[in-house]
Amino acid sequence: MTQQRQRVKALRHEHLRRLQGWPGRPRGRRRRWGLRSRLGRAFALTALLAVILTTGMTVGTTMQVLAQFRPETSVTLTAADWDALVNQAGHTIMSGAIRAAIISTLLSTVVAALITRQLTRPLLRLADGAGRLQAGERGVTLPVPPRDDELRALTLAFNDLTASLARQEAWRRGLVADIAHDLRTPLSVMRSEIEAMQDGLQPADGAALTRLHGEVLLLARLVTDLRLLSLAEGGALGLSVQDVDGGAMLHTLADTYARRAGEVGVNVIVQAAPDVTVRADPDRLRQTLQNLLDNALRYAAPGHVELTAHRTGEGAALTVRDHGPGFAPDSLSRAFERFYRADASRTRDPQGRASSGLGLAIARALTEAQGGTLEARNHPEGGAEFTVTLPVG
Repeated sequence: MTQQRQRVKALRHEHLRRLQGWPGRPRGRRRRWGLRSRLGRAFALTALLAVILTTGMTVGTTMQVLAQFRPETSVTLTAADWDALVNQAGHTIMSGAIRAAIISTLLSTVVAALITRQLTRPLLRLADGAGRLQAGERGVTLPVPPRDDELRALTLAFNDLTASLARQEAWRRGLVADIAHDLRTPLSVMRSEIEAMQDGLQPADGAALTRLHGEVLLLARLVTDLRLLSLAEGGALGLSVQDVDGGAMLHTLADTYARRAGEVGVNVIVQAAPDVTVRADPDRLRQTLQNLLDNALRYAAPGHVELTAHRTGEGAALTVRDHGPGFAPDSLSRAFERFYRADASRTRDPQGRASSGLGLAIARALTEAQGGTLEARNHPEGGAEFTVTLPVG
């Protein structure tokens, strides 16, 4: 649960980092062309232009007044005449200053209006997009501002959010449809069996009860797997993390599955390096490896399955590799989706064991809940390979 919270905090930190400073951009350029810097430069430039315009017009008016009221050398003015000239000059300079202030105010208003229009247009689009999103519309995409600033980052984050919500809603619809389908199949079988017994078309013998019991087990496993997957993905799964010998666990797993593997023509081979100790919950790790081995036995061609344990630069890796046909190109990316099966018709293995279609999804969720990773790939020499990477004990 603590590891789940740490992952959530890391995702939040990454999201805030994207909003505050565009990934891949030099920090100096962000300071230079950021929205805050643009606003500061624009208003500083507007104030500077206003001061220059006001000062220039005032000084120009003063010079005109001085030139106009400069007395001739032969003219003798009385004190009253000088007072009148000074008053008239003062009124003229004041009028020029007022005109300069009015023009500067109009200029500042126009510049501020243009700047605020550029700034508020993306914000209004975001408000409109948020309203459409709240009204239930999905797939809302807003035009991205051309400048690399906070508004662009915010718009990109909004578009990513709406795209993610659209994908999640489509995933939920698909999940509900898949659950309904997987529940409907065993229920339909049970209904037909019971109705046939009620109509006397089929005896209620041990074989019929065995078939019904098998369908009940399938339903129970489906519900159990769904609950386990929900707990693991929600970080509410109780774990008892300790040092686990990875090689010993693989040998125990191979011995447990030896008989079943032999029934389908598969030989399980273990190749474990010495002293490969991982930090994990032994029960959950065993369940993860069992799901991977179940998948290999169900879909792999007859041959052998290799279980390996070795150290890596990041920790320790436990791998399960089969020698079957491997993943199709479109199947590899969907390997860990809930209810996804590469071959939809193969819902059971040759021995009739039921499959809920959640094994790989549960394996990944359990691995991530223990602080590890689970990856799938097509091995270069053929076959599918799953790698569980966990911290070293």
